[in-house]
Amino acid sequence: MSEPTIKSVRVLTVMGNFEWPIVKVELSNGLIGYGECHRGPGIKEILRRAEELIKGKEVNIEYLLRLIRKHVPNSEWGVVNNAISGLETALWDVKGKLTGLPIYELLGGKVRDRVPVYADLHAGTGIKETGGKRWVELAGTEVAYNVENYIKRAREAMGMGFKYIKFDVDVPEEMMETEFDRTFSMRIVKFVTSFIGGVRDAVKYDVDIMIDGHWAFSVPTAIAIARELAKYDVFWFEDPVPPENIDAMREVRLKSPVPIATGEKLYRLSQFRELIEKEAADIIHPDVQRLGGLLEMKKIAYLAEEYYVPVAIHNISSPIGTMANAHVASTIGDFIAIEWHAIDLPWWPDMVREGMIIKDGYITPPKKPGLGVELNERVAIEHARDQGEVKEFLG
Repeated sequence: MSEPTIKSVRVLTVMGNFEWPIVKVELSNGLIGYGECHRGPGIKEILRRAEELIKGKEVNIEYLLRLIRKHVPNSEWGVVNNAISGLETALWDVKGKLTGLPIYELLGGKVRDRVPVYADLHAGTGIKETGGKRWVELAGTEVAYNVENYIKRAREAMGMGFKYIKFDVDVPEEMMETEFDRTFSMRIVKFVTSFIGGVRDAVKYDVDIMIDGHWAFSVPTAIAIARELAKYDVFWFEDPVPPENIDAMREVRLKSPVPIATGEKLYRLSQFRELIEKEAADIIHPDVQRLGGLLEMKKIAYLAEEYYVPVAIHNISSPIGTMANAHVASTIGDFIAIEWHAIDLPWWPDMVREGMIIKDGYITPPKKPGLGVELNERVAIEHARDQGEVKEFLG
């Protein structure tokens, strides 16, 4: 009996707290697999071209990825990899359903039964995206930068079982000369870090605190912020300077008294190779829905292990992408945690039929075939960005 082949590749962009491009692969025997891409322009067009290349072929994932990368321009890095990442996850999901195995088994088997998750708490208030504006602009400084809100959010996450939490140290725009500033006075440095001291006093050491810099600072200001953060024993300082200059990141890392984490904007093994070999990060923090997929994440994790660099995963995804991350994370030796960005989105769990996948700060990848969760298409359609995509997605 012949093996089933790929019948179609479709995408539906769901508007959550971020855009979630959900990929759906259907086989000739009716089996369906789901994946998720990191947001980006042109994903639908890239996936349409990928469908032309792989339609009618069997689910041989390594071959299909090489075929796409050979024939789709600019696949070395950039948004093509966002599209490939979501498609590859959908292929793993359907491959698991064909073989009766969960994705973590297809990736070589797990080393942990459950995967830690950290709660991103922003700057003490919820995240919104409206017209491209940063959420802190919408919230206002008096709301976002308030130590009581930081403490309230920390305790809320701790009450949900999280052992890791993350806050931002973005500089409010009203404190900047221009929106392009990267170098700031010590007055501002102490302002944006002071709230972390309030959190540490309140929560003691019952939870680890991560800090996100959003690539916002020059090297001197990043080092100054790191020195202030060291007073509060933070777990890491993430993305202190822009990601494209690895040497600048290395300089910060060498002079920082706290660990430096970075990597969410990098693509594929080639870019992580430079970061790791130059010892520019204490912790790598890839985005699996952006970097090229689960296989690429495994390659990066193997290289990091050779340099004794631990791994965490950046994640702004729906439960589909988040569960894919949990599968690959369960196979990585020195793994810290997966990010969760959706503490303020009440319908986030409803995106899959199984409901909430995070319990007491952990995800347990299911033993069921594939991802082990199924997209709730009704909820996805309710929140679709473009209702014109819905008919095509449903087939």
